[in-house]
Amino acid sequence: MQSIKSLVKSVALLSAALIAVGCSSSDEEPKFATLQPINAEVTPKVLWSESVGSGIGEYFSRLNPVVEYGNVYAADRAGIVRAMDKTNGDKVWQIDLRNLITFDEARDEGWFDGLFASPFPARISGGLVAQYDTVFLGTENGDVIALDAETGELVWHTEVGNEVMSDPAVGEGRVVVHTGGGKVISLDASTGEQQWEYEYQTPMLSVRGASAPAIISGGVIVGDSNGNGMVLISESGQQAWTQTIGEASGGTELERLADVDAAPASQGTTLYMVAYNGELVALELMSGEVRWKRDYKSFENMLVTAGRIFLTDVNSHIYALDQNGGIERWSNTRLFGRELSAPARHRGHILVGDFEGYLHWLNDDSGEINGRYHVGGDGVYAAPVVSDNVAYVQTRDGEIIALDINSGN
Repeated sequence: MQSIKSLVKSVALLSAALIAVGCSSSDEEPKFATLQPINAEVTPKVLWSESVGSGIGEYFSRLNPVVEYGNVYAADRAGIVRAMDKTNGDKVWQIDLRNLITFDEARDEGWFDGLFASPFPARISGGLVAQYDTVFLGTENGDVIALDAETGELVWHTEVGNEVMSDPAVGEGRVVVHTGGGKVISLDASTGEQQWEYEYQTPMLSVRGASAPAIISGGVIVGDSNGNGMVLISESGQQAWTQTIGEASGGTELERLADVDAAPASQGTTLYMVAYNGELVALELMSGEVRWKRDYKSFENMLVTAGRIFLTDVNSHIYALDQNGGIERWSNTRLFGRELSAPARHRGHILVGDFEGYLHWLNDDSGEINGRYHVGGDGVYAAPVVSDNVAYVQTRDGEIIALDINSGN
């Protein structure tokens, strides 16, 4: 059962971030864009498609596929984790976490080895991340789980006491999770043993979710639900610096939401962070000093590549900016209100998915929509993953689709 605070967070996101699907009368402005004909310059083609469990349904989730070791790893909310050959989608292995651990009982009696079935969903919500020949994930139940990437066997399981709703950060021999209850916890990547814990005070009302942390140059970078960005020393968890990214402003609690829910992104010595109700800020990585800031509001992860920053904002507008100075190069508002995913880069295009299950390819130099494809699946909610020029997409109903594009009408 969700806690009262979790329910409040869900209401906040639903009220403040979710765009209504339709309009009540012809006199009102539409709540989302109707798709218009495009001058298609690319032709999408499906390479393969496979189903992984029952997906995430209507739940808030940032569960995403990951491509590594020649495989695509994906999961559903209930507990199915599957490894597929990236070239053809053939199953390499599949496990059901409900057959490994009964989450409610384990919390009461303590973790022990053994296999036993559980009717309760694992509520997988954070990850997947593949590194050190291991697949790491987190759950709303407060579990962090490590699976052998080759076989799917359980390597370790640790309870952290709060829901994990974003990707763990993996590197420097550790796994760091950021929980919905305002905790940043470092675990040993080999054993799952806790190394340190940092906790901050969370506001009464916040957007549901927590930003994925990042491990960079001996520091753990994380954005919190108060609108701050910070760096923790990875060896100890002590705070090195903190900087305001989003400032609470407005007359209502919803207007004052300032969460930093998007994952931090870095390029060289510059760190980029964006707040739900704040700004896009470029920071000096070592000191937290502000290099520049621009008025963009987002809770989706940014794409920083080839000297540019690509982002989708809270209104599902898409922007491209220069990394140096944040000067806007183009914007596209033709997909407003369609609950766009975070962007990915695919063969010279910016690729996003929407709530109706459409994929859109935008020219990364101009922002023009050059291609479109309908995958359905009750909508695309997570950023596509691109590997070797193939885009892998996960839909709400658990479908994993591999696509490529051809040039020409």
